[in-house]
Amino acid sequence: MLTFLAKITVKSGSEAEFERTMRAVVPKVHAEPGNHAYIFHRSADNPRMFMFYEQYTDQSALDAHRAHLKELGINLASMIDGPIVREIYDLLA
Repeated sequence: MLTFLAKITVKSGSEAEFERTMRAVVPKVHAEPGNHAYIFHRSADNPRMFMFYEQYTDQSALDAHRAHLKELGINLASMIDGPIVREIYDLLA
């Protein structure tokens, strides 16, 4: 089991659009084979910072998720401010 964290800072003024777009994506990701969690968060300290907590059966399922986002036409580049921070963890207990 892989746990994936993605931290995204969006451009000022894009917060509502980003939230609306990603809220619509959440149920679609939950339906992906190999997805065990896809939880969308917003920072309590910075309204431009969002975080996804995700769990997948394995790397293949995570790769399929990334391909699925492209198939859905999710292109967030115009809303993102800076690089996405990505972290992958192995579930231990």
